[in-house]
Order: sequence, then structure tokens, then C-alpha cells
Amino acid sequence: MTQPRYHPASIFFHWLVVALLIAAFAVIELKGQFPKGSEPRELCKTIHGLLGQIIFVVMVVRLITRWAFGTPHPINPNQTLTALAKLAHYLLYLLLLMLPIMGFIFLQAGGKEVHFLNWVWPQWISLNPELKKLFKEAHEWLGNALYFLIGLHALAALWHHYILKDETLRRMLNKIKPSEFIKSQSR
Repeated sequence: MTQPRYHPASIFFHWLVVALLIAAFAVIELKGQFPKGSEPRELCKTIHGLLGQIIFVVMVVRLITRWAFGTPHPINPNQTLTALAKLAHYLLYLLLLMLPIMGFIFLQAGGKEVHFLNWVWPQWISLNPELKKLFKEAHEWLGNALYFLIGLHALAALWHHYILKDETLRRMLNKIKPSEFIKSQSR
């Protein structure tokens, strides 16, 4: 028998990443409301960087949890849709791991210290304006791509819930009972 839903730890880390992403996106968008060099603008950038590092750590734990507990089998029998969903998930995971690393690289290449809470990361990258520019532009471009991918992911979940009326979204909300899952599979 396949597992009917995601493990509670997987659900917790999924929604924790969602909350952290909302905060990271909100604070970086808020940054644009303040003049360059102002304290509020610098604070927004600092908070965004800290949230990015936390997202990285939580994503590593999330992927370990996913590996340890597995995932339910796809509900939709369409192999093309299943393959596209898998690709979208892998792209999300890749971006959520790459973006904090890219932010770290462009900050250090720009000669800035990178802090994690009260700890300062060792300076692993020498001052390099060209590298900073390259990684900063890539970080911003991929951050915008992440907006699109997250929107697509959310729309797919809503499509499953409201159009296909299957249990895909409910499994990530932990709202389905195993007996209900078995009944829905036998229809």
C-alpha cells in the first residue's frame, strides 16, 4: 500500500519554507522603498540575507526529511503531468539551494562580511567586482524565476484541488484520512 499523505515533518518543512520565502520576498521588495545607503534599506538587505541562509538550512533538512520518509505516489495517472510536476519540484529545490549560495558569493566578492546571527562567515572569496556583478545579476534573475515557479506550483495545487478534485493539495495540508485515500483510489 502506498502512503496516503506526506509525513508531518515534510508538511512542516514545506510550510516553513513558504513562510520564510514570503518574508524574504517581502523584505527585499520593501528595500526598494528606501533610499540607497539608508539604514532601513541596509536593514532590509541584512534581514533578506539572514532569511536566505535560514531557507538554505531548512531546505537541506527538508530534503533529508523527504529522503527519509518518502513521498506519496502521484494521484494523477498522466505520466507527462507527473514528469512535469517532478521537474518543477526539482527546479524549486535547486533554486532554493542555489539562491542563498549565490547571494553569499556576490556579497563576499563585493568585500562584504556575511553574518549568520552573531557569527561572521570566514572570507572565502576575494574581492572581485566582476564576480560580484555576475552573481548578483544571476541571483536577481533566478529570484524572479523563483516567483514564476512558485506561482506555477501554487496554481497546479489549486488546479488539482478545484478542477481535478483530487487529494493532491489535501495531502500537503494533512487533511486526508487513510481510509478516505483508499476509497478515493478504488473509484
